[in-house]
Formats: sequence, C-alpha cells, structure tokens
Amino acid sequence: MKRFFRMSSFSFKALLGWLDPKLYVIYKIVDPALQMIFYTLMVQFVYKAQDITPWILGNAILLCTKNAVFAVGVMLRSDRDQGTLQMIVASPVNKLLVFLSRVFFNVIDSAFTVVIGLVVGVLFFGLDFTGTNMLAFALAIAVAMIGGTGIGLVLGSIALVVKEIHFFLNVANMVLYILTGASFSREKLPSLVYPVTSLIPITRSIDASRIIVAHGDLASAMGLLGMDLLIGIVYALIGFALYQYFEYKARVLATLEAY
Repeated sequence: MKRFFRMSSFSFKALLGWLDPKLYVIYKIVDPALQMIFYTLMVQFVYKAQDITPWILGNAILLCTKNAVFAVGVMLRSDRDQGTLQMIVASPVNKLLVFLSRVFFNVIDSAFTVVIGLVVGVLFFGLDFTGTNMLAFALAIAVAMIGGTGIGLVLGSIALVVKEIHFFLNVANMVLYILTGASFSREKLPSLVYPVTSLIPITRSIDASRIIVAHGDLASAMGLLGMDLLIGIVYALIGFALYQYFEYKARVLATLEAY
C-alpha cells in the first residue's frame, strides 16, 4: 500500500508539476467556479424556475471532468511523449496496480473540484443542504468520481494509438453534458439516444444526489449508486484491457512510440 500511494503521489505531482501556485488556484478554483456560474445561470434563464437545485447538483458533479476525464485521459499520452512509457512497459510490477495508482489522487482532486462547485451553488444560488444525509451525499460524489475516472482510463488507453487525444476528450466532455442529464432532463433526448444514457457512468450518481438532497428514498439512491459504481469499474477494466492490448500490439509491431 505504501508503494501504491507513493506511485499515485508522484504521478499526480508530475501531472500538475508545471503549475505554479497562482495558476493552480486559477485552474482549480476560479475556472470551475466560473463554469458553474455560467451553466447555472443558463439553466435558470431557460427554466424560469425558482428551485434549480437539481441542475446545480448536476453541473457541480460534472466539474469532475476537469480531472477525472481530461487529466486521466492525457496521462498515458504524457508517458509516451516524455519517454517514460517504455519504463512502465518493461517494469516487472503488476500493471493493474500501476494503472490504478495513477488515478487515485485524481479521484480525490476531482471531488475537491465538485465541492468548489457546490460552494458556489450555496453562496450564489441558495443551494440548501438542510437535513441532507451528508455521508450519503459524499458517497454519491465519490461514486461519480470513480465513474468519470473510468471514462478517463478508456480514453487514456486510446491515446496510446491516436495523435489528437484532445479531440476525443472534448467530445467526451460534451457527451457527458448531454447524456447525464446535468442541465436538462434526459427524457427530452430523442428516443434512439435515451437508452444510451444507461451506459454512461455519473448519470445515476447525479440522480442519486438529487434524491438525497431532496430527502427522498435513501434505499433507491443507494441502488442507483451501486449500479453506477459497477459501471464505473467496468469502464476502468475496459480501459486496462485496451492498455494491455495496445501494449501487446506495440511489442509485436515495435510501434510503442509511433502513432
């Protein structure tokens, strides 16, 4: 476990090592806060409703894409660009352990970003947590972060064989805003698209967080979180399977550093 946390810490520091304190504050606090204000004002204008709590919660949770999707998505690509991917491939350690350790602190950092979004919701839009089961709500955030990280791991593995990973990351970001129901009801989606939402992590975590804050059926919320956690783990395993496959192909074709 000590080795796991050390690897995770080094990986996270390397990922954000180029940021000085001022840039880190802008990246981690100012940018998420402005994004939260923008989407919440847009929803408030569109719905003309006094209570926009469901949409505040949805948009706050989707702030996790900054770390869980984007940061994790470029992680393996950075290894290849910086020449450290060969060391990971050649290392005799358990690759799954390395794979998972790279994302541990990103899950925590993503949760911190979501908390910033919630603070903005409380200060600017009157988000009310009175009587909310905060332990269950924290669990909803954690499960959502795991789901987002699973998506990031899949995209990060694809980054090993494509040149423009940021194109896929930006598309994934927009897909999450459309299909998770963060800013509008998923029932408004076309009938052919709506079934796809059940395959997307974070969707049920957003629904569960809304139930918890609204003091709804806690058992129902826990069921949604259990399903979302399972889907997030499946995405992470798919990402690792893709990583293993691309590593195998790179060994056979000698294309580890080629697009």
